[in-house]
Amino acid sequence: MATAKPKSKPKLLELDVVRAIAILAVLIIHSTSDATVELPIGSGSQAMYLALNKLSNFAVPVFIIVSGIVLFYKYQGESFGGKQVLQFYVKRVKHVLFPYVLWSLFYYLYNQWIFDRENLHMDWSRFADLLPWAEASYHLYFMVIIVQFYLLFPLMMWLCRFAWFRRSLIWIGLVIQAVFYSYNHWVEPINHMPSLCVNYFSMFTLGGWIGLHYETFAAWLRRHAAWVLPAAVVIGCSFLGLFMLEGRTSIVLDGAWYHVLFFVYAALAGLSLIRLGQLLIRFAMPAARALMALGAVSFGIYLIHPAVLTYYRTHFPNESGAIGQYHLYTFTAFALSLIIPWILTYAYGLAVRLLRRPKPKSSAQGA
Repeated sequence: MATAKPKSKPKLLELDVVRAIAILAVLIIHSTSDATVELPIGSGSQAMYLALNKLSNFAVPVFIIVSGIVLFYKYQGESFGGKQVLQFYVKRVKHVLFPYVLWSLFYYLYNQWIFDRENLHMDWSRFADLLPWAEASYHLYFMVIIVQFYLLFPLMMWLCRFAWFRRSLIWIGLVIQAVFYSYNHWVEPINHMPSLCVNYFSMFTLGGWIGLHYETFAAWLRRHAAWVLPAAVVIGCSFLGLFMLEGRTSIVLDGAWYHVLFFVYAALAGLSLIRLGQLLIRFAMPAARALMALGAVSFGIYLIHPAVLTYYRTHFPNESGAIGQYHLYTFTAFALSLIIPWILTYAYGLAVRLLRRPKPKSSAQGA
């Protein structure tokens, strides 16, 4: 007697809304980065760009929360034996590791072409040295972090068969992150700490716990959303206020305060965005569809947008001293880094779908 396949779980559409807002935050961070240092410190415009930049920094932790939700939600209840682990790794090599190597190669050559065209060359040894810590481009460190979580995930999924591990998943992540942060901060620096998954472990396990208990979580979120969003705003503004205070005075705060505030802010922002996605799907489906379309191409936008920004800034520098022109220049950088990668990613996806479409049988074959 054939064994019935496990019932597929419904897709969490609200997560595409979360991805859309998170990728917009990534674009805000990168398109406003120059403005935070080029404009006079203390000016209203510099403060505005600094606020936009720092308050958008929830993006990477939120993407990691979403990754944890999707993985644990999809694979919970499955045996996750040797065959499944192999299939899991093969899929991640195809969809994550291979694109990472390919795009690292692209940026290794592209940045030479932009900044040192006369000496453009391919040094495979140098390229290999850049790969482990995503040094081919400033944005690829996220891929290195995600790959580390993928390597650990089968073990974590196996441990989820034990009730104590499932119940304590959030606390386990907090302890691991706190231990590594404390050692790095108070004992001695850990090499490549920003690119290590332990720096975001609490976010991944928070997402994992949500994924394992999504219905329970969704019910809790409906009851408590009234305070989650205001708390995210308050803590985010506190994080920003401390940063600005330190920049304008002689006060120097211990980095642990920033670390705690930042990750609490990111976690609450993630929960708020999930609830926002649920509400948009229920009450404003046209807006939800637009954001879900953006969320569906967010990975492509993430990969491509630095190339667009770099080309724009090097080939069309802002030479006007007028602040209005500066705002327009910065907004244009944001718009181009969104629109061009969106078009290219959509075109690529359309081409792939067309190539995969089965060819119709000819009349001779059908006879």
